[in-house]
Amino acid sequence: MKFAWVPTRASEANATAWGNGIKEELDYWPNMELTIFDPEGDAEQEAKIVSDLVAQGYDGIFLQTINPDVLSASVREAEEAGIPVVCINMGTTEPHAALVSMTDFEAGQVIADRIAEELGGEGNVVIIESTVGAARGVKLQNGFMSRLEEKYPNINVLDHQPADWNMEKAQNLMNDYLTKYGDDIDAVFAHNDQMAEGAGMAVQNAGKSGQIYIWGANGETKALEYIEQGIITGTVYTNCKEQGKTAARIMLMYLNSNIDTSTFTKTPVTKMPPITVDASNVSSITPDMRW
Repeated sequence: MKFAWVPTRASEANATAWGNGIKEELDYWPNMELTIFDPEGDAEQEAKIVSDLVAQGYDGIFLQTINPDVLSASVREAEEAGIPVVCINMGTTEPHAALVSMTDFEAGQVIADRIAEELGGEGNVVIIESTVGAARGVKLQNGFMSRLEEKYPNINVLDHQPADWNMEKAQNLMNDYLTKYGDDIDAVFAHNDQMAEGAGMAVQNAGKSGQIYIWGANGETKALEYIEQGIITGTVYTNCKEQGKTAARIMLMYLNSNIDTSTFTKTPVTKMPPITVDASNVSSITPDMRW
């Protein structure tokens, strides 16, 4: 059987971990082939890849969508051809076989709670956002902002701008924030770990390490190391390798059943359990759990 893994960018750490998890699960079975296709962050290219996979008769597609609206037609094409599409972390507006997701909205809420606790319920935050419109970023932001509005009226968001999930862009943006707001910044919320790492480097270079709380989300190995080194404060960890394995198990379940996923009117969602990590418990994320 032939399977495809189409992440937003194959070079990203979580995409590698998801792919490794998928491959490890498929490797339990004979005659399973997994090929990675890299759209390099281009939604139109990703849609073309999915359409090409349908034409080539793949048995199943694992997909992390760049833009849900752009990918919907290609996902519908795959499902109608009898090819289940299991999305990881970001799905489409078109119903498909499954979405295996991090708990993004809830993660945003948890990070708001932790920052509020660290600031004693009062202070100023800057936000480093994902690519505009990215589903995961929207959910994280909504969770974070809803919790501030609900419980912490004395925490003020000074600024929020995108850095496109990118560490270097986040470092440059954090430099801009430091120039503009200086000592008024008490905390940073970044929509992923790479951007938190970029913010941490900017803060460290400015000689402000330990003065500004910095939170990311994902739990990649480098972020855990930065927590251990005191460069960033914390993250919400998800075992991405296990997330990939879960996606593979769901895919095989569909392929070994009589379930027609093309008839679904709503996408079934499986959420992975998150772990909030800071210096107090980072050692509990053992080497075999890191990605």
